[in-house]
Amino acid sequence: MGKFKSDKKKQKSVSFPKIKKPKVLKKLEWLDPFHYVDIFVIPRVKKVTDSELVEGVVNIVFALIFASLLYLILGLAFGTVSPLVIVYSESMETTFFRGDVMGLTKVNSEMNFGDEIVFNGNIKALPVEKYLTAEYFSGSNSPVTKIIFNDGQEVIPTTEGSVVVYPSYPYGLPIIHRAIVKIKANDGTFLLTKGDNKITNFTFDQDCGGIDILRQKPTKGCISFYAIPIEDVPGVAFFRIPIVGCVKLWLVDDLASLLTTGKLPKDFKGIC
Repeated sequence: MGKFKSDKKKQKSVSFPKIKKPKVLKKLEWLDPFHYVDIFVIPRVKKVTDSELVEGVVNIVFALIFASLLYLILGLAFGTVSPLVIVYSESMETTFFRGDVMGLTKVNSEMNFGDEIVFNGNIKALPVEKYLTAEYFSGSNSPVTKIIFNDGQEVIPTTEGSVVVYPSYPYGLPIIHRAIVKIKANDGTFLLTKGDNKITNFTFDQDCGGIDILRQKPTKGCISFYAIPIEDVPGVAFFRIPIVGCVKLWLVDDLASLLTTGKLPKDFKGIC
């Protein structure tokens, strides 16, 4: 039987020309901190182990280091220990929303913190009900607050004051709300604050009514027992990055709420 020669032609591999990165892009690589990790760290890790898990852990560790350094640099640039904060609730809608990241800058006493009141008295660590009262009534489209000081001065707050971050007392949570009144008292300068959401934040933050100091219980729902000393305010909001903070809220708040209560947080809306 004769041998048949195969008439199949040898297939030749097709090679595509290599596309060179533009010089500009190559230079930009050196601005990426992970570029240095890939060059100097990962090769050393691979000499020890080929585990992708270990390599992933190394990248996570360096991501945390770079994030901390960036936060430190931003803090130095903006003049505050808290340069970025994430909005956790709906209390400032429709000015900004849950999941927004707010950039903070250093507090300056000359900033706009709402109407200024000069009060002849000491008010530090004194419940606001001791030196003022508040009235609430309906305006054309929204509730209006009138704050009346014991000396007869009156203020109807607006939404023109700066948005500040402050530590609430006694709850200890950082709150980002608008300053509505600046009080120059004998023992310092203080702020009254309020969320812009006129449905969830009908009253201002320090309107607690009477307070049982021993039990740490107010007669009215409020956020902080006392007017906020201006030196306790770590920063004033000056820019906003929408939605970016949702990643943290998904991984921490939303997931934790689902695991513990079986439902999303009450402030969850649409995206986060």
